[in-house]
Amino acid sequence: AMRAIAISFVWSFLAILMTSTPTASDKPALLAFKAQVSHGGSLASWNSSVGFCSWQGVVCSQRRPMRVVALTLDGTGLVGPLSPAIGNLTFLRMLNLRSNSFHGVIPASLGRLRRLRWLYLDTNSFSGTIPANLSACVRMIEMRLDNNTLGGPIPAELGEKLTSLEVITLRNNSFTGPIPTSLANLSHLHAVSLADNQLVGSIPPGLGSIQSMRYFGLFNNLLNGMLPPSIYNWSLLETFDVGQNMFSGSIPDDIGSKFPKLRYLGAGGNHFTGTIPSSISNMSSLVRLSLVQNNFSGYVPPMLGKLGTLQEVNLAVNKLEANDNKGWEFITSLANCSQLLRLSLNFNSFGGQLPGTIVNLSTTLQTLSLSSNMISGIIWLVWKHLG
Repeated sequence: AMRAIAISFVWSFLAILMTSTPTASDKPALLAFKAQVSHGGSLASWNSSVGFCSWQGVVCSQRRPMRVVALTLDGTGLVGPLSPAIGNLTFLRMLNLRSNSFHGVIPASLGRLRRLRWLYLDTNSFSGTIPANLSACVRMIEMRLDNNTLGGPIPAELGEKLTSLEVITLRNNSFTGPIPTSLANLSHLHAVSLADNQLVGSIPPGLGSIQSMRYFGLFNNLLNGMLPPSIYNWSLLETFDVGQNMFSGSIPDDIGSKFPKLRYLGAGGNHFTGTIPSSISNMSSLVRLSLVQNNFSGYVPPMLGKLGTLQEVNLAVNKLEANDNKGWEFITSLANCSQLLRLSLNFNSFGGQLPGTIVNLSTTLQTLSLSSNMISGIIWLVWKHLG
């Protein structure tokens, strides 16, 4: 019995020893991280004169043992690769290294950070692919990897495992392949930014089931097909930007009631056809409307001026029309838009005489583009007004 008590005492002592001092793994992991980068003095505090919980950018838990729960070193001039030892900071909840000059691959060891919620590696020079085992970080809320040189496909595992994800931004990289259909599993997503990549294929219809979507950006990819009807269920959407792709089809007549909170509608540089729906004038929060460089035809909705918040309307390079009798009503209507800065109507089929009401457009107007149409008549009043 005495021997059992003694063994029990030893184990208890070891347990106390292990929990009453800062864990052995965190400090070496931080030093390994520092050893890989040049820092220009921003990590000067990372020395033995103070405990590592007092080092620049290091945040520790309050409970003993003190563990690193956040590493926030954004914009601190760090240059070099990211040490795989970062995966030993197993209590880490936030890793913020944005706006530095990290290069090389994103270490697969980040998959060991099961408590990680916020991953900010944007605006660096990371290359290679997204490690599939980042999907093991099942508590992740935000993943920001934009403005790097990452490539390859977007791993389907992200959509299969990261069910708490709310924000994923991969803009301005070199990702290829399709948008993973598995992203439809991420029911809490409210921001998806995949712009400025080389993605192909169409928008997965399953994404329409995500009721929380507010920002959806696919600008400048190689995507095609028609927009799936399911995405018009995004009643909270504020930004919808599918410009500079190869999408086709028409915009549904009732889009105005589908996106009541929309602030930016960007569909330029595609192959859309049909008319511009009149219901767009019901989007009372719309600030920017860009339908440039498509095949829209017919008249511009006459009540566009109901949108008092409009600042930019770009309808250039389409097949829109007007004549002396019909089609110019929207100009009269736009006089109600006191914040209008830019109106681009060039390279269309507008004809007839420019309505005199054009002089009533906002005094804040900076750009009015009418070139390459068939407009006739005298427009000296316009220049007098704009001057």
